[in-house]
Amino acid sequence: MLKNFLKWVMKLQPKKKKETRGGTRQGSGAKPKYNEGTKTVAFRCPLSKVDELKLVVKSKLLEWSVK
Repeated sequence: MLKNFLKWVMKLQPKKKKETRGGTRQGSGAKPKYNEGTKTVAFRCPLSKVDELKLVVKSKLLEWSVK
């Protein structure tokens, strides 16, 4: 009886269609800013030095970026 009920419930559920739109395209997306791979780095610094550190890092990254 339970098996018949489960079969009946499965018939009621709509079947999922395979999505035919979207996906990735070759050449799409953001272009690399540097000539090599990158890695995210996180570390601690004193609160009083955060702004100074950001300025130093941003200026260095601008030097290394591909134009």
